[in-house]
Formats: sequence, C-alpha cells, structure tokens
Amino acid sequence: MKPVMLALSTFYGSDEAIRLAIEKAKKGRNLVVFFVVDLNLAGYLIGTDLSLLPKLRHCYEEEVMEEQKKSAEALVTSIAQKAERYGIKAKTKVEIGRFSCRCCELVKQEPPELIITTRSKRPEWVRKLFGSPLNHLIANVECPVIEA
Repeated sequence: MKPVMLALSTFYGSDEAIRLAIEKAKKGRNLVVFFVVDLNLAGYLIGTDLSLLPKLRHCYEEEVMEEQKKSAEALVTSIAQKAERYGIKAKTKVEIGRFSCRCCELVKQEPPELIITTRSKRPEWVRKLFGSPLNHLIANVECPVIEA
C-alpha cells in the first residue's frame, strides 16, 4: 500500500496536519514525513544591509539554513517516533529547497496515497500576485492533497 505523505516546511506545518497524517497512516501503516527548509528563509532573516558584503551574507545564510535543517531533522524524528508508537512505519526526509518543487520530486520517486500539508499564512493578494507553492503542488501531483 502507498504511504501517506506529511509535507512540512519552514512555512508549512501545523499540529493538526501532523495529527491527521498519523491518523490516516494508521490504515496503511506507512508514513513519509518530509520537511523542506525553504530557501527563502535566510533571505527573509538576513536583511539587505549585508548586500555590500556578499561573502559575509552567504556565510550567514548558510548558517541559518544548517541551523534550520537540524531543527527540522529533530522535528521529523519526533513525528516518526510518535507514528511508530501506533505501529506505523515512518520514513523521514529533510531537504533544503523550494517547497512545491521538492515535494513534486519526492512524489515522483515515492508516489503517496495522499499528501497532508497546510497553507502558509500569506494574505490572499500575495498568493494571487506571486503564486502559491501549495496550489502549484496540488496542480502537479496525481494524488489528493489535504490541507489541515
């Protein structure tokens, strides 16, 4: 049976999504917990004040991304341990990149029964102007995507 995929990222995640993914995975006993450390995070945190010192900015960005990756690995491990207490076989994966692109790549490698995720808290006008990674994901996968 295909696994349930829980897709989380720096900007996408909720306790409800985690709870629902574990609940849905109880049926097939397989769960993939996937976390994407979003490339845009460092840019949001590191202001443009460092633009005159690109090497310094790059250093800080790498530091932020590695720190976030370690936090994400701890989170997905704790989710997998929780799932395993219910007899669910859980696989974890953490990558740095763009949420919808990385999710679509993983779906091609390991097609899930369904994907559970959540929507970022961006205003609707921002989604319309710049697009929505979640809408891109929904449009490019063949399985259902549940927002929790």
